[in-house]
Amino acid sequence: MSYKLDLSHLKRDSEQSITGQLVDIVRTAVEDGTLAPGAKLPTTRALAEEAGVNHLTVVRAYKRLAAGGFVTATRGRGTFVRQAPPMVTPADGRWQHAILPPAQRSFLSQVVADTWHAPDDGDHISLATGWASPELLPVRDLARISTDVFTEVGAGALTYGDPDGLWELREHLARRGRAASFAAEADEIVITTGARQAIDLVVRTIIRPGDVAVTESPSYMGSLASLEQSGARVLGVPYDEEGLDVDALEQILARHEVKLVSVQTGSQNPTGQDMSPERAARLLELARERSFFIIEDGVYSTIRFGSPEPQRLRLSAPDHVIYVDSLSKTLGGGLRIGWVAASGEVRRRLTDLKLATDYHSPVLTQHLAARWLTSFHDRHLARVSTELAARAQAMVRSIDQRLGDEVRVAEPKGGHHVWVTFHRPLDERMLMNEALRHGVSFTPGGATTVDGDGLFGLRLSFPLFDEERIDEGVRRLAAAVRAVRRSASGGRLAPALS
Repeated sequence: MSYKLDLSHLKRDSEQSITGQLVDIVRTAVEDGTLAPGAKLPTTRALAEEAGVNHLTVVRAYKRLAAGGFVTATRGRGTFVRQAPPMVTPADGRWQHAILPPAQRSFLSQVVADTWHAPDDGDHISLATGWASPELLPVRDLARISTDVFTEVGAGALTYGDPDGLWELREHLARRGRAASFAAEADEIVITTGARQAIDLVVRTIIRPGDVAVTESPSYMGSLASLEQSGARVLGVPYDEEGLDVDALEQILARHEVKLVSVQTGSQNPTGQDMSPERAARLLELARERSFFIIEDGVYSTIRFGSPEPQRLRLSAPDHVIYVDSLSKTLGGGLRIGWVAASGEVRRRLTDLKLATDYHSPVLTQHLAARWLTSFHDRHLARVSTELAARAQAMVRSIDQRLGDEVRVAEPKGGHHVWVTFHRPLDERMLMNEALRHGVSFTPGGATTVDGDGLFGLRLSFPLFDEERIDEGVRRLAAAVRAVRRSASGGRLAPALS
């Protein structure tokens, strides 16, 4: 049973934020023993209603309490006081702010964190979550492969490995690379702990503070985060149905010495579109003429909804293009199998940086991936792509029916996402809060763009839910949009749906 918190001291006119006051109320109750170890806290929705505050305010308070070690959240069960709450120093932990270097949490980093900690009340629909639902993951096949690995390799699957990765896996990836044009030889490939690490390694290898980097706008939040953390001056280039606007890139190149351009050539995240062959060819010409690197993210390129996957850029300019990919979107993100393909001095430096970071990626999952690629992968990819295509079409239909007058939407050629653009501007932060009240979340466009304006758009992800649940999520979002429009025109926000 949930403990009822004493909210009588909550002051809306206080200099301290409501979030901070809620944190203090819970923390005080824990420290004085009023809240015993193991006690269950109210749900975020219940506490928000009782306190008369926005649901997101309570979510942030609980996150802050969890970060401080006071509570722990379990999916499907709720939020509980930790069995052994942390010791509190007299200075209340604030001394850390004086020791740590200055840092300001960006809107992008907040959105990324919120994606991983979506409200968990059993009914929330996260259209911000871009990974596949459990029933699409090949658990039985991987269980059989795992048995084979331990039978054949034994303890070797649990030892330290080559920092560049398991040779067998790199050979399998190179064979696929020759067909898809991202690698010619196994020596070009470095196995990473997911594509996210691969992107970060590439950025850290090439970029230094003050350098100029260019990326698509909108683009993948992980790439934007790595570029943001690098200290580079990051410039955005529009992305449309034909990919990166190369004319706009040329204008930037005329004014700046660019070190790195980040692109996705197929099933782009978040738009689901491809780069046209003409733009791809011109991008490569510019890289040769101006001597800059291209980081090519191919994570979604193999998830296709009818048209063949595009050829990658790298084999046309192997010295200029560094290719990044993973099995996270097809085999399972928890395995953390990614790779980077590169040549020359940058390839050597990538290995050096990986050694300085984590020595090597897990050996067991590399053995699993090597066997998976030679046995089940192509059949599984075809099955998953068919199912995801149906979910994508269901989402586009639902958007047309429920939001058609409000938005433009392009049907994705592949991937996990649909990009939605509003005809008229809409306050996306207000919409985020209102959507949470309605039991749905999304990725705001501002977190996918360099300047944070969102292009009046948002990303909706469909792989986590079946078609009925997707439609319900879009219905809730449409209700939230209508409520925000009414508020902007002087009306009152509608109550949350039950």
